[in-house]
Amino acid sequence: MRIARGPRPLSINLFAGILVSLACWNLAVALFDLPAQEEFLRSLGLGLDWNRDWTIVTSSAWFTIELIPIALVWLVAANFARWFVSVMAAIKVVLIFANLPMLYALPGILAGQAISLAAVALLFTRGANAWFKGNRQVDSRVFD
Repeated sequence: MRIARGPRPLSINLFAGILVSLACWNLAVALFDLPAQEEFLRSLGLGLDWNRDWTIVTSSAWFTIELIPIALVWLVAANFARWFVSVMAAIKVVLIFANLPMLYALPGILAGQAISLAAVALLFTRGANAWFKGNRQVDSRVFD
């Protein structure tokens, strides 16, 4: 993988900035209130015996997983990552509509979800499309 060439358009920078900020916020909320995060993880019904250590490890791992596609888009201009993020956003839309009455009672979570979906939409602006096209590189050594 090569680092993307040329300046990144504002929409790509906003996408990365918004989603990294939300990921940092989610990690901070999880780590500053470990009992609540532990209870949330327990409510998922995974059958694990959650404790403080596993809660920290899981929250940190989730943060890292969130950063991977963001880095692939921002650093490498990976078109696969753009579409992967978009498919995940589409699934998120379905889940939001399925849980809208509950999310209506939690306006902070609903606002965060809406902001993250708007950030994903930035991947399809005119500048972002041109940047992704301009960074498609064919390495002739691959075909030797």
